Amino acid sequence: MNQIDKTEEPNNYESFNYIVNTITDDMLLELSSISQRKTGLDIIVWVQTYILQTNQHNTPRIRFQNNTASKPQIKESIPMSISNEPKILLKSNDLDKISLTPNQIESIKEWVVRNKDILLKHWNAEITSCDVFESLK
Repeated sequence: MNQIDKTEEPNNYESFNYIVNTITDDMLLELSSISQRKTGLDIIVWVQTYILQTNQHNTPRIRFQNNTASKPQIKESIPMSISNEPKILLKSNDLDKISLTPNQIESIKEWVVRNKDILLKHWNAEITSCDVFESLK
C-alpha cells in the first residue's frame, strides 16, 4: 500500500465529469462526511480509505464539498491530496469549476496539513472514521 506524500502523477488528477459521473450511492457508505461544525471550515469534508480506491488512485486524498451547503452533496466534491503541500487533484482544464474562494481553499489546505497524520492513518485503514472524528485538530 502506498503511504505518505507520494509524488503526484498526471493520471492521479481527476476530471470533474469523472467525479460527477462515477460517484455511486454505494460509495456514500464508504465515505465519511465531516460537518462544518466539526472541522471549523465553511464546507463539508469527506474522508476515505485507500481500500475504497481499488485501482483508481494511489495518492492519499480527502474530498471537500464544492459549496458551503450544510447538507452533504458528494457529487459536488473535489479531491485534495493529503500531504505537507495539499493539491487539488483535478485536471487543469477543470479547475475553473471550483466555486470556492481562494481563501476557502487555503483554509482547507491548512486543515489538511494540521490533520495530516490522522488523515493518513485513516487512508491506510489503520484507524476508523470514529477515531478521525475524535482526533481532529
